[in-house]
Amino acid sequence: MRMIRMSVSRTRSHDLRRIVALGAALVLAAGMSACSALKSESSSSASAPHTIAPGKTLTVSTSFYPIQYLAEAIGGPLVKVSTVTPSNVEPHDFELSGKETAELGKADLIAYVPGFQPSLDKAVKEVGSGPTVVDLSKPANLVHHEGVEEEHEHSEEASASATDAASAVATAQSSEAGHDDHGHAEHSQAEGGEDHDGDLDPHFWLDPTRMASAATQIGDALAQADPTNAETYKKNAASMKSQMEALSKKLVDGTAKCQHKEFVTSHEAFGYLADRTGLTQLGLSGLDPDSTPSPARLKQISDAVKAKGITTIFTEELLSPKVAETLAKDLGITTAVLDPIESQADDSKDYEAVMNENLEALQKALSCE
Repeated sequence: MRMIRMSVSRTRSHDLRRIVALGAALVLAAGMSACSALKSESSSSASAPHTIAPGKTLTVSTSFYPIQYLAEAIGGPLVKVSTVTPSNVEPHDFELSGKETAELGKADLIAYVPGFQPSLDKAVKEVGSGPTVVDLSKPANLVHHEGVEEEHEHSEEASASATDAASAVATAQSSEAGHDDHGHAEHSQAEGGEDHDGDLDPHFWLDPTRMASAATQIGDALAQADPTNAETYKKNAASMKSQMEALSKKLVDGTAKCQHKEFVTSHEAFGYLADRTGLTQLGLSGLDPDSTPSPARLKQISDAVKAKGITTIFTEELLSPKVAETLAKDLGITTAVLDPIESQADDSKDYEAVMNENLEALQKALSCE
């Protein structure tokens, strides 16, 4: 009798295990089905490129001036182009208001460079899937640019001069800090500049060849958003591409025969220009124009000026020149303007006009033929 009860118990236990196993299998299958359905729903709900109705004006919002320049040239009278960053405003730390974010969401298309303006990055995420978003970092093929390399051979005279320069610049920085009314957000900074180690340099527009690639991307995006005028957009984009390639050649040819190959800038915005022309950029600060150059960085620059016979430190239209002017005065050299075209400082001069002025400034500073 006891053996019969044990047998029945084993049978019930075995059946219970089978039921539990079957239930688990059903739950797993249901879960997999749900996941599959979720994945399918997610894929199908991915917003298709925004397309406007025939006869409607295409509205395009751009991050800052060089992108605005391309969109206006390619879209012409068929599009209404606006820019997030106002003229004469340094775009790195420009903060969008809630109203400006809402307006951004009304655009048919947004063209921007991720990672350059944190406030805009956040706003693009907030506007959702309404506008078509064009990421220009991809056709521009962004790269990482190293900062000023350490000079290993310094004379005692150059080192002493660099120390004096660092002291003088520190005084200028201290004075300037008390008058900083930008209202920009605070940034964590590493000694000698912004902590951009490993980051990609966003300033691709200073290489017209990369601007040509961006023009093609914008033309394609406009054509997709407004199929009625697709051929016009593509034709204009091809024309802009040729125009940018011609400008690139002019820059390369214009700096091919120079006595000097190094140029000093307020911040390291000109890496792509240097790459295209075969020149070397030496920045007082890193990619962030608000970063403060350290005594070590100032010593590097001072030693390079002495060793390489550099005659000019380049300042910028939208940044205070005090630090650069103080260092230049201490070293007995001059300053001049090299525009990173992060904003349109002068409404009467477009992108190409400013790039030509940059070329002339480089040719003079580098003693080019």
